[in-house]
Amino acid sequence: MVIRQWITWVFVAFVFFTGSVAFGQEAVQAEKPQQEVKTQTTCPVMGGTIDKNLYVDHEGKRIYLCCQGCADAVKKEPEKYIKKLEDEGITLDKTPKLQTKCPMMNRPIDKKLYVDHQGKRIYLCCKGCVATVKKDPGKYIKQLEAEGVTLDKAPEEKKQKAE
Repeated sequence: MVIRQWITWVFVAFVFFTGSVAFGQEAVQAEKPQQEVKTQTTCPVMGGTIDKNLYVDHEGKRIYLCCQGCADAVKKEPEKYIKKLEDEGITLDKTPKLQTKCPMMNRPIDKKLYVDHQGKRIYLCCKGCVATVKKDPGKYIKQLEAEGVTLDKAPEEKKQKAE
């Protein structure tokens, strides 16, 4: 009977000790500040301020540049510049996932068939899908964006002057 009580106390002590150690680790981890994401602001070639319209995409990562002259250097050795930026603690933007499938039929899109809604363009596979998407384009925009698809921008409509 004494051995059984001794084993029970050892077990209780073990559970208490391991629980407090685990709790202590969680508390230490909770105290660590989360590291802020550092985004790219300078060109990895010349060091100039980046232009978000000038970039090179490589293996799912987007490298922004300051001028068109830097594009050739990055295209020749993209890994070198990716490493340089990541060694500086910079998190590179991901290459956008483009729309290739119709959100209704999951078939290849026809770029001549689309619906524009709130500045975004939804490409479709057939005229039947165009008619259906026109009824609720917001639904399909949400669906595509939830899948990580970056939709093309719809051209701005030119407003005619009232005469």
